[in-house]
Amino acid sequence: MTKENKTLQVLGCLPMALNILLEIANEANDFNTFNIYKNVSVDEIQEAFEPQKNWNVTLFEPMEKYETFTKNDVFAISVVGVKSKVSVYHWFKEKMNIDNSQLINLIHPKAFVSKSAKLNYGLQVEPQSTIAACASIGFGVNIKRNSSIGHHSEIGDFATINPGATISSYVKIGKKTMIGSGVSVKNNIKIGENCIIGVGSVVVKDIPSNTIAYGNPCKVYKQNT
Repeated sequence: MTKENKTLQVLGCLPMALNILLEIANEANDFNTFNIYKNVSVDEIQEAFEPQKNWNVTLFEPMEKYETFTKNDVFAISVVGVKSKVSVYHWFKEKMNIDNSQLINLIHPKAFVSKSAKLNYGLQVEPQSTIAACASIGFGVNIKRNSSIGHHSEIGDFATINPGATISSYVKIGKKTMIGSGVSVKNNIKIGENCIIGVGSVVVKDIPSNTIAYGNPCKVYKQNT
């Protein structure tokens, strides 16, 4: 596939996230043609989305045109909120008959990923982020700018690690958990599935699944339903 016709099929349409996703795809993988498929109608997309001049961008309204895709087509999800990301993934997977391996990893060239790290599909890694040796990153994970994943840590499917978070070594973070901006997690901590860890929290004790926790030190305050 040449650079001139290298196309990425973008699932979902969160206007404020589109530039981030498309810039990574362009800089890391040379994509410059983007088909963006909405699962819901989105108004005033241009206020938050500024496509570059060399991009060829086509927007499709819900159910307007879902082509028959081949196994050579590749996809990315443009939604970063955990619940929205999971919902968008399942909605399009059913409509488009997508195989998980078709969701490609988009890793910015200014991010560092250790050669011994284990990566699933659908990973998006923003600039200045680090994934250290022997870390394991699940399916559909977003690692936002300036974040750090320590060696031998495990990040579950569909988790989102927000900007500036520091995950130390031998940490386990469950599926569908969101780590807020600037959070610090000490070594050997376990954070369960479907958790929200609030901005700037310092996690020094294990956090059970299905909870919302925050503070320094981080404490559980309520259930995440």
